[in-house]
Parts: sequence; C-alpha cells; structure tokens
Amino acid sequence: MNPIPFADDPVRGKPISLAMGDVEGLDRGQWLSTSLVDYVLQTSLAGKLPDHVLIGSSNCLTYFHTYNSKLRNEDDTHCVQQMRDGLQPYAESRYRFISAACYNSHFFVVDITFDNRQPNVFQRVNVFDSLSSTARRRATAVLHQVQTFLSGFCFYKLGHHQSVLQDPDYIMQMAEFRHCPVQTNGYDCGLFALAVVWHLLRDKDIHPSVFTQAHIDNFRVALRHGLSSNPGWATMDNIACYFPVLSMPAPPPPPSPPAIEISPPSFTSVGDAQLAGCGPRSLEVANVATERNTDAGPGMEFGPTEEPGQEQDPILDYEDNYFQDNFSSKGVVFGTVDDVLVATNEYQESSGNVLSTVRTRGNARTFVCISHANCPFCVKFGPMPKQEGIFYKPENCTIRHRGAKVVSSKSGKRFKKRCKELLRGIVYDVAAHKHGPPTAMDVMKTGVHKKKTHLKYYQCYRGVREWKARKEITDPMSFQLLGPYVERFREQNPGSRAVMERGNDNRVKRLFICPPFSNEALLFVRPVASLDAAHMKSEWKGTLYIATVKSALDKIYPIAFAITADNENGQGWDWFLRNLDAGLPNLTIAHYRVGCAYKLFLLQSDRQKGLDEACKACFPANHHCYCAIHIRRNVEGRHGKKIGALIPGLAKTTSLPDRDAKLAQLRRQSPPAYDFVKDINPKQWMDSAWLEDDTLPPRYGVRSSNISESANSMFERERSRNWLEAIDGILKKMSLRIQTSREE
Repeated sequence: MNPIPFADDPVRGKPISLAMGDVEGLDRGQWLSTSLVDYVLQTSLAGKLPDHVLIGSSNCLTYFHTYNSKLRNEDDTHCVQQMRDGLQPYAESRYRFISAACYNSHFFVVDITFDNRQPNVFQRVNVFDSLSSTARRRATAVLHQVQTFLSGFCFYKLGHHQSVLQDPDYIMQMAEFRHCPVQTNGYDCGLFALAVVWHLLRDKDIHPSVFTQAHIDNFRVALRHGLSSNPGWATMDNIACYFPVLSMPAPPPPPSPPAIEISPPSFTSVGDAQLAGCGPRSLEVANVATERNTDAGPGMEFGPTEEPGQEQDPILDYEDNYFQDNFSSKGVVFGTVDDVLVATNEYQESSGNVLSTVRTRGNARTFVCISHANCPFCVKFGPMPKQEGIFYKPENCTIRHRGAKVVSSKSGKRFKKRCKELLRGIVYDVAAHKHGPPTAMDVMKTGVHKKKTHLKYYQCYRGVREWKARKEITDPMSFQLLGPYVERFREQNPGSRAVMERGNDNRVKRLFICPPFSNEALLFVRPVASLDAAHMKSEWKGTLYIATVKSALDKIYPIAFAITADNENGQGWDWFLRNLDAGLPNLTIAHYRVGCAYKLFLLQSDRQKGLDEACKACFPANHHCYCAIHIRRNVEGRHGKKIGALIPGLAKTTSLPDRDAKLAQLRRQSPPAYDFVKDINPKQWMDSAWLEDDTLPPRYGVRSSNISESANSMFERERSRNWLEAIDGILKKMSLRIQTSREE
C-alpha cells in the first residue's frame, strides 16, 4: 500500500459513492459521467493492483493544476513543503501512472512510467485518444502538468529534478500517441476509455480492433442493469466477459497456436447469483443483447467465422533482437537522421519486414512493422538528454513480431516518403563536397557508395531539381540583381514608377513598383481602392503592401505593390502611399458629381498600424472607409462573439430608425462595446451615414477589404519566394490579368 495517495487515486483514495442518477445516464444517447467512471475503476480494481501502479481519477488533472499553481505562488510555501515531504517516496522507486482525462465530453488515456533513479526519468509515455486523433494539443498540456508536478514535488532536490524542471518538453521526448479503438457514436467515449485502462492493466496490446463498438454496446446494457441491482457488480471478472481479449485464456507457446473459440458475451457468463438479482427486466435485456450479438454484421463477430476444418493463415510470434544486438549492445551512435534511415533500410533488406515511420520530431524517429496484421513491433531512435548524437532506445521499444503476414511492396507511399527524405540528404551531401552543381548521376553514385542505397535515375533527377529550386529561393545573390531588374523595368516600361531604396549598410530596404498601364486602368474600374499588407514567408521575410481595385467585370485587379524589409508600420504605409500618389495620378481626380466634397476614388482599409494617419497625410481629399469585418473582429476580441454579431447589421443598414434601434440594443447588452463603436466615425463604416451627408462619395457596396485579402491569396506562391522572384511573379500575374480583362 502506497504511503501517500497520488493525484486523487480512486483505488487507494477515499471510497466513492454510487449515484443512481449517474447509472441512469447509461441509457443510450446520454453521456457517461466522470464520477461513474471513477466509481467503476474503484470497484473493479480495488485490492488487485500492485503497489507500483497508480490509477488517477478524473479529478487528478485539477489536482495537478492546483498544486502547480501553489508551486509558483510564494504565499503557499508551507503547503508546498508539506506536499514535498509526503511525496518523496515516489522519487525512490519505479511507478506507473494511468488516468482517463476528460475535456468537454472527450476522453483520452495517459499511461506514464517514471523512475527517478534512471538516466531517462520517463521510461514510457503513451497517449490513447478514445474519440479521435486530434487532441494532441490537450494531451500535451496534460503531460506538461504531470511533468511539472513530479519535478516540483516528487523529485525535489533528488535525482533529475533540475533537468526535468528546466526543459518543459522533457516528457514529450518520450511521448507516443498510440492508436486505439474509435467509437462510432458521440457519447460512449467514457466506456472506451475504461476499456483501454482495463486492457493496459492486463498488459494487452492496444490496437484499433482489440474491441469494437458492439462490445461497448453490450457492456453499456450490462453495466446499467448490473449496477441498478447491485452496486458492487462492476468487478473485473464480470467486466472481462464483455471483451474478447480480456476473457481469452493465455495462448500456448509458438509455433503452432491452436484457434481459440470465443463465445459471445451475455448475461449467462456473469453467474446465476447475479442473474437472480437483476430481475425480469434485466433478463429481457440480456436476451436482446444476445440476439444482437448473434446478428452482428461483418467485423462485429465475437468468435471465429471460419467453418470447421477450414485452414487459417499461420500467425507468427517471435522476438526480433536485430536492433538490440547491432545497436544497443554495441553502443552505436548515429550522427544524422540519414544514418538512421540507412540502418532501417539495411534491416528491411535482411529481414524482409517493412517498417513505417509513425512519428517524426526533430532527430527522433519511431518505426513500426506493417508486414504483419496488428503487429506490436516498435523501435525508436532519438537523442538522449544532455548527449549528442542519435541512439537506439530499447526501453521504449517492443521487439516482438506477431500477426498474420500482410502482402506489401516497396513501391508503397511509406517507402517513397522515406526514400525522399534520404534522397534529400544525399543531394545536399553531394552539393557540399562537389565543386560544381550536383547531377543525377553523382547522386546515384553517392547513394550506392556512402548510403548503401540504390536509387533510380528519375528519383535522383527530381531530387537535384528540387535542390536547385530551393537554392534559388534562398540564394542571397538574388538581391544583387534587384537593382538591375528595377532599372531594366523602368527602361522597357516608360511611364511606370519603380523605386528601390537601400539602407546605410547598402542592403535593399524597400522597393515600389507600379506598371504604366495601372494608371489608365483606373478609368475603367470601380472607384474604390483597397489597401492591405501581408507577410512574406520566405527565408528573407519582409512585408508586401498591395493596392487593389475591382474591374468592370467584377474581377480583382492589383494596381501597385511594394516590399519592405521591416514589418507593417506607419512609416511603411506612408512611404507606400506617397509612391502610390506619384505613380497613379488618376487616384486624385475630381469627382464627377457636383457638390461632392471628396475626390473620385474612395480608400478602403482595415485601420491597422498607422494606415489611418498615412491616408490622411497622403490622400487628404480622398474619403477613407474602414472594413466592417475587421471592426467586428475587434469587438469580438474585446467583448465576445455574441456582441460582435451585431456589427454587420449595424454597418449595412440603410434605415436611420433601424440604426438607432441596433445601437440601443448594443448599449443594453454591452456598454463598453457601445462606447468602442461610438468612437469610430460612422461616415467611415456605416451605410446609414450616407443618408445624412450628401457630400460623401458612393461606396458601391464595398464594406470590407476582402479585395486585398483575395489579392494576398493570389500571390501566395510569390510570398514564399525571394524578393526577385516575388516581384517578377507578381508583375506577370498583373500583366496577364489586365490583358484578359481587356480581351473580355
């Protein structure tokens, strides 16, 4: 018996009472409460767990969070010291902690084995997602809480306290996200989590077909009626009857295991004494459950479907000590990931087994066997804490092959993906040692002599082509060509505006380009210019400024752009708008309507980072409007989505009474949001303001800067390249678009 309860251990902690309301929640279509999960765990596992196994309840995560907060709070020094004194025994032995966590009706199971006496504290960290494989971020947060709790309380001043505490991702180096059975409905996740915990405690391999939704359906019915009649019904023996692997006897030793026949689970396997306490209704439900098992569809059977005398494929079951004998026992250290891939390729050629990469994180690689059905074989390579190089980690590996042989080929997607990763390393190796550029033949020879890998010519050719494309994107010499490119552009395009500025260190600071046909095109578009900026995604970074309009055919057309080395700011916008004014005189032509107080073109923006001040300074006679979508997002960020949903209707209403009613509603629901909206000039975003002022220019139905957002998406590929290729690609798309518009 452990001296101190660990994280609200439901087995060794205080007894949990059974609430009949939770039992009624087992009806189909209702959620399973976490209190019932804890009660079933306590009832089924009490007195049967070894001392080194800890089962955390659904409250253990709250427990971790509470005491981790106290660890950071100086006012709780006395409480923290008491906790540390009581939890020191957990730093002196090896323990295994299992818990089923719950987040918004979503369960996942964590299985952690830790030993503070070993160089690698976390010897096994497995996460089983009971609903899907999309909760890795939540599971990562849970693992971080466990690590902080152990390092701050259990390992305090002992062993590896500092290394665990200083590295927040220490536990993630060992984390494995395992596949497990997935439910087919939305409310049985708790039962799936319970089943995973029971299989882990019986040391059963967890794979997607170890049990099915049909087993859970039968168990749900039995659990409800069993607990209704007898609160102590949920014992491990009764539960095991509803899962074939748990009720299966131990298989005989290889090489010829006989076929094991599993009878369908029913209430008759529970025992006559318990059947007598279930009542007539329980017997009726039991018969229904048995009939459902008999009529189960394909893949839902509980026993073998082969006819008597039918031969089955041989099932292999043997240990594979290849990695242990060749790497672990000899202390082999790999320098790069490519060396690990070469070693796994040699293993596949010698053994005939095909490995698949299931996890890639930095220099860590995890391989599983796909040559056998549901094979548990798993090997892992990764860096050791505070050591250089890549090692084989036997403590996290399963070196047993089990299951029927699966027909596979080297032309599969997994093999191609691994070859592509290995090929990339070979090409870069050739490029680093050869005086000239690499060729496909050089890559083939290097792969054979250094990596013992035979690659085809077309694979090497594509690898070299990818290397050249990557080199062009990251080549710093491309910036030396920007000056000649801009000068050549001005010479061949009279009337254009192309400006490039350099900093004090002679580096390119910013450039602006406006083709000559853009000014003429402004006479045939909607007089609304949208302004926006987007980040460059290449290695050289920067910010792309774009001015965009809509043509008469309702097509988006960029008229000018600029790239700056710094982030989006007021100075960048001021420089861009001044060049825009100089390159496009038609932006400031007078309005054709008599009495309009503004120029013809209206400017639309998202009022971000100095853009409003730059517009007032560079285009004082042009009316400037704000994007209603960005205003809504600002309101949502400050006051919630419910309040933000009122902004679109307030922006597009053309009725003054309706506008006043919406403002009154906004004021009732959120006075701070009302004050925020009232501070924005209604002439810059509300359609109703045009009813009160006849001097405002028309908006032509444009209430947002989505025109510029679409232009940013149009240049998505160019934003991922260097500046030279970016401006060349943008100009090509602009020219093609104006040509297509003129033809149409």
